[in-house]
Amino acid sequence: MKAKLLLISIFVLIQFHSPFAKGQGNDSTSQNFFQKNFSITGEIGAYGELYSIEGQPKRRPSSTGRIFFRPTINLFGIFQIPFEFLLSTEGSAARQNINQFGINPKWGWGSLQAGDFTEEYSQFTLSGIKIRGGGLSLTPGKFRFSTAVGFTQRFVSGGAQDGSFKRFLFAAKLGYGSEESSFIDFIFLRARDENNPAPSNQKSITIISPNGNDVFEIGTLQVIRWVSNGVDDAVKIEISRDGGATFELIADNQPNVGFYNWTVTGAPTFQAIVKVSSQNYPEISDVSDFVFTIGTNVQSMVAANPSEIINYYSITPQENVLLGTRGKISFLENIISLEFEGAGSVYTRDIRASELNLDSTGFPSFLAQFFKPRVGTNYDFAVNTSLNLNFPSFNTKVGFKNIGPGYQSLGTAFLLNDIREYSLMNSIRIGTVGVLLSYLYQNDNLLHQKLFTTSRNIITLGMNAMITSFCNTSLSANYLNMNNDSNNDSTKTDFGSLVISTNQSLSISQQGFFRNININYAFQNSINNSYLIQNAKTTVHTLNLSAIVYPMNNLSASLSAGIVSSNAFDTLITNTQNYSFQIQHTAFSNKLITTLNLTTAFSKNNTSFRTTFSSGYRLTNTDNIGLVLSYMKYNGNSQSGGNFKEFIGSLNYTHSFNLFKGK
Repeated sequence: MKAKLLLISIFVLIQFHSPFAKGQGNDSTSQNFFQKNFSITGEIGAYGELYSIEGQPKRRPSSTGRIFFRPTINLFGIFQIPFEFLLSTEGSAARQNINQFGINPKWGWGSLQAGDFTEEYSQFTLSGIKIRGGGLSLTPGKFRFSTAVGFTQRFVSGGAQDGSFKRFLFAAKLGYGSEESSFIDFIFLRARDENNPAPSNQKSITIISPNGNDVFEIGTLQVIRWVSNGVDDAVKIEISRDGGATFELIADNQPNVGFYNWTVTGAPTFQAIVKVSSQNYPEISDVSDFVFTIGTNVQSMVAANPSEIINYYSITPQENVLLGTRGKISFLENIISLEFEGAGSVYTRDIRASELNLDSTGFPSFLAQFFKPRVGTNYDFAVNTSLNLNFPSFNTKVGFKNIGPGYQSLGTAFLLNDIREYSLMNSIRIGTVGVLLSYLYQNDNLLHQKLFTTSRNIITLGMNAMITSFCNTSLSANYLNMNNDSNNDSTKTDFGSLVISTNQSLSISQQGFFRNININYAFQNSINNSYLIQNAKTTVHTLNLSAIVYPMNNLSASLSAGIVSSNAFDTLITNTQNYSFQIQHTAFSNKLITTLNLTTAFSKNNTSFRTTFSSGYRLTNTDNIGLVLSYMKYNGNSQSGGNFKEFIGSLNYTHSFNLFKGK
């Protein structure tokens, strides 16, 4: 459906462009009015990628294709209506849909959202998640209103790692003021999963082994194992030797007993995948998560499977209601300002649990109208404030953050709770010298429900100075101390780390052969005084030197060399050398830009080499094409990943357009 919509949109765009762009038409007056007040700008393009690897499981699809179309309609110089279409062969490879469609019309004091979009209300309520639905934002004068509604994830049958319920979200924000001075917002959010039939009722087959990284010698007897849910008929077992592109039959009409004894057959391959499917319902099937090896004169090995049977109850349908506020109060033209943010959360991990009696819980009656407390429901609060002093050459910020251990938000991509934090940050600039000094204290166990409390102290000092017109120097130091109050040797934490680094940048010339030299040195010393870890002291020295030269006006080269020396436990000494060389050439009045990059790193047991070639050519003022080829070879011992070769090649094309542009 989306592919058809994209193609139709492109067709309509071309049809509209044909008569008007060439100045053709019978009514020149209406045409001029149309050209002056209506235009479509944007870009359309495609991306293709090929990938292969030898010696390791695949880390990405063998081939990838994407088509994107991003037009923006401009009306009367006031309204802007952006669209976004993205079609990808990756589809739902990440369990959630990757293909996107979005439209975002804007005008002076408002905007609309439709399709796939994100909104940012506050870090405790709505932040960093994609919504598939619609939204509205209005800011006439100092009035502030916004709402968003849609789905944030789709239903996927599986366990904690790959399963999810379909989730619906509604959020609204109402406020007054201006972000530049003073404002206040009130936020409401409700998210609820659809209580679909229990995932355990979904028919499925899950392969246990070989499931990736296994090694089977040809002629040996190996066991193919699987588990099934709701599948009572026989199964068919197949093998692919090309990463899943084609399959050949191993056994047909086999009893669904969870295992099959297979005498491994050739041909040898590093890209083997097993497939087990229902005999009567072929769509119920599973394949190995990663490729495995079939070969001759190899040592057979069955890789460990971390979870042999999926726990279908490890995911649950959830519900969440949030009431929050965010604002800023400023004085003396922002010299003094107070920023604050707070929210209260009511969260149920499993909406299938029994409802609670409201009379016995004291749950607010107004919340009970749209949220039913259940067994396992909890509520908590989060707050974040800061007092800021801003002077021309001096700034200071004092902050406090408290996120309760029961605080949850289904409207944020990531939120760490059970934290109390105090912070102080000062910065001062005198002439060309700037200094930064900050301190942060953080601890958990806010309700004292844990056996011990972990605390962190972080001190940061930074300085940057322009010594001369061509020399810039910087120095930074960071100290971290982390410990807990446990009296048990096995759980005691006592860790400290100090990092000091300096960077010197010399701008030699803007026109000569030598342009820039950069020297960076870093020292890190850390020690873990936990009882179970003896002599856990680590020292790391890092030194990097880089230079940029211009042999010709259209040819530049960058060279860098570095060494990392680490000493751990007073016995494990590692020295790693890194070298890189990059050369860039421009031609045809900078229309063709070609870059070759060579990097290598080696230590006592490991060696890596990567070469990357990229070239971009501007065909016209609106058309660009690019090619990237990357090859990597890694030689290492079994503990560091073994030996492998990896190749990635990509080709992309982009066309920019501006249709019906007024003259």
